Amino acid sequence: MKKVLSPKYIILYIFIIIALSVYAFSSAFLDNRVNDFFIKAYTNIFNVQSSDNVVLVVLDDESLSKIKWPWKRNLFSHIFDYLEYDAKAAAVVFQNLISFTDTYNEETDYYFYENIFFHKRLINSYILVSSNLSSDILPDNYINIFNTKSNIIITDKRKKKLQNSYKAVMKMPKEFLENSNRLAVSLIPEDNDEIVRNYIPVFQMNDVLYPSLALSAYSLYTGITNFVLTDDFLCSSDDCKSLKIPVISRKGKDYIGNIINADYSYYSWYKPISEFYTHKSYSAIDVLESYEALRNGKQPKINPSEFKDKIVIIGLNADRNVWEQLSETPILKKQADIDIHATMIDNMLANNFVKVKKNIFSLFITFLFSVFVIFAFKNLKLNLIFASLLSLIYFIYYTYEYFNGVYVAPISSILTIFSCCILKEMYSLITTDKTTEMIKHALGKYVSKDVMKSVLQNIDKLKLGGIRTNVTVLFVDIRNFTHFAENNSPSEVTNLLNEYFSTIEPVIAKHHGIINKYLGDGALAVFGEPVKTENHALNAVLCAFEILEKVKILKEKFISEGRPGIDVGIGINSGEVFAGNIGTEERLEYTVIGDNVNLAYRIEALNQVLKTKFLISQYTYELVKDNVDVLKLTDMDIKGKSLPIDIYEVLKIK
Repeated sequence: MKKVLSPKYIILYIFIIIALSVYAFSSAFLDNRVNDFFIKAYTNIFNVQSSDNVVLVVLDDESLSKIKWPWKRNLFSHIFDYLEYDAKAAAVVFQNLISFTDTYNEETDYYFYENIFFHKRLINSYILVSSNLSSDILPDNYINIFNTKSNIIITDKRKKKLQNSYKAVMKMPKEFLENSNRLAVSLIPEDNDEIVRNYIPVFQMNDVLYPSLALSAYSLYTGITNFVLTDDFLCSSDDCKSLKIPVISRKGKDYIGNIINADYSYYSWYKPISEFYTHKSYSAIDVLESYEALRNGKQPKINPSEFKDKIVIIGLNADRNVWEQLSETPILKKQADIDIHATMIDNMLANNFVKVKKNIFSLFITFLFSVFVIFAFKNLKLNLIFASLLSLIYFIYYTYEYFNGVYVAPISSILTIFSCCILKEMYSLITTDKTTEMIKHALGKYVSKDVMKSVLQNIDKLKLGGIRTNVTVLFVDIRNFTHFAENNSPSEVTNLLNEYFSTIEPVIAKHHGIINKYLGDGALAVFGEPVKTENHALNAVLCAFEILEKVKILKEKFISEGRPGIDVGIGINSGEVFAGNIGTEERLEYTVIGDNVNLAYRIEALNQVLKTKFLISQYTYELVKDNVDVLKLTDMDIKGKSLPIDIYEVLKIK
C-alpha cells in the first residue's frame, strides 16, 4: 500500500527538482552533444560556406617532404615577402610560435628577425601562461616592449571583472619581439570534453586586455582599432555597428588543460570543404616555389592574385603524428587549428555569431514543467506521457531558438522533467530508512573502496574543493579495440571488457592505486591519492608490469577459447595535480585533473606510434631510475606541450 505524500515531502521534492536542474545546467555534456549534432546538420543542410576573404597557407606533408622540418626561418621571410609585396595580401597571420633562436642557424634566424620589421601587415603569435614561475616566460624587462605590439585599444567597461588566469607571456627572442609590428594571442580553448566550441576574442593578463589572432586580423583588415568590452559583448567603438560579439564569462580549459577564467564567444561554423579545413588552403611549399619563380622571371605555381586583399593564415599541419595541430570540433573530428582561427575571423567579418540564452529562463521553465509532472497524475504511465508532451514542447522551442542563432540547454532540461517521474515513484525510498550496507554496496560500484571509505568517514564534511598534490597517473588502453567492437556483438564486447577490467582492477588496488575513471576500453588509475604512499611512482611502474603479465595470460586464455586476443598500451606520468571533489554541492565526483593527467593519456597514445607497450615520462623516470632499465626516446613532441620532453620505454625491473 502506497503512502500518502505529506506536505514536508512536497517541499522536499521541490528542492530536489531545483537541485537536479542546477546540476543539469552545470553539467553540459549532453546539451553540448545535441548542439554539436544540430551544428553539423545545419551547416550541411543549408550548405553554410566560409567566405573567400580568409585563406590558409599550410606547412603540410608535401612541404615537409621537400624541405625537412624544422625549416630555416629565412624561408618564412620569403613567404611573407611573396604574400605582402607580390600578392598584396590584406593581412598575414603567422600562427607558428617563435620561442627560441635556432643556435644551429643563427644567421638565417637574424635575417628573419630583421625581415619581419618591414612587414607592416604581418601578425605574429605568442602564448600566455597561467604561471609566472617558469623559466620559459618573457622577462619583466621585455614587458614594456611587448605592451606596445597589440596596436589595438580595448576599453574595459565590464562591471564584473574576471580574476586573472594568465600571469605571464611565453618566452620569445628579444629580436623577434622588437621587430614584430603586431603580436596577438594564439590560443584555442577546449571544453571539458576536449572539443573546441568557443573562442576567446580578448585575453586578460594582470588586468590588461590583449587581442586574439582573430581580433588582430579583423582590426588590420577593417582598419578598426578601438573596441569596447562589456559584461555581454565585445564591440567596435562605433556603438557596435561594425562588430558585436556576444561573450559569456565562465571557466574553461586552456591549450594544456589548465582551468582558466575568460570571456568566451561561441563559433558560427562552416561546412568542411576538405579533410581538415572549411577554408581554402594552399601548400606552403607551393607559395615558396612561387616566390622563387617570380625572382627568376618564371611563371609562379600560384598566381599572386589568389591572395590579393585577403587575410592569409600560415600554420603547421602535417601528418607526422606529434606535428599535427588539430582539434576536435562539432563539425570535424580533426580540424586544423589555423582553420579554427580562420572561422572566428570569418565570423567577425560577417558580424555573425551565436547567442546563448541565459540559464535562468530555461531553469524557470524546467522548474515549472517539473512541478506539473509531480502533481499531474498518480499513475506512472500517465506521468510519462505528460512528461513526454512537455518535453516535446520544450524541444520545439529549442529548435526554434537554434535556427534563430540562439543556444539553449535542450537535453538537461528534458532529463530533469523525466527525473521527476522517477523521483515520484521512488518516494517510498525517501521515506524508508535504508541501511548503511545498501549505501556502501551502491557506492562501491562507482568509486574505489578507498574513496568510499573516505566518503563514509567524512560524510558530514563533504564539499567542493580539493588539494594540489604530487601523484603518479597510469593510463592503460586496449589496442585496436574499436575494430573488435565494430565486428562483434554487444554481449561479446561487454563480456570481454568485464573480464579484462576484473583482471586489472585487483592489480591496481594491490599496488595502492585507485581506478579514477573508466574511459571506454581504457582506465585511468591514480597512485598517491587518496591512498597516501611515498613511492607512488614505483608502485605505478610495478603495477604496470603486473598488468602486462596478467593481460598476456588473459590473451592466451581468450585465444584458447576462440576469442580475439588483446594487447594493451600503458602510459605513466608523475607530477602535481588537483585532487578533490568537483561538480556541484548536490553532485560531487572525486577526481584528479591537470596537465599531468593529460600527459599520461598522451604518452600512452605514443605506444601505437612507437610500437611499444609501456612508456613513462621523464618526470616519472627521475623517481624510479634506480629501479628500472629503460630505453630513452629523446625530445618527443607532445600535443599541448610547448617544448619537447623525454619519454622512456621501460624494459624491465632491475
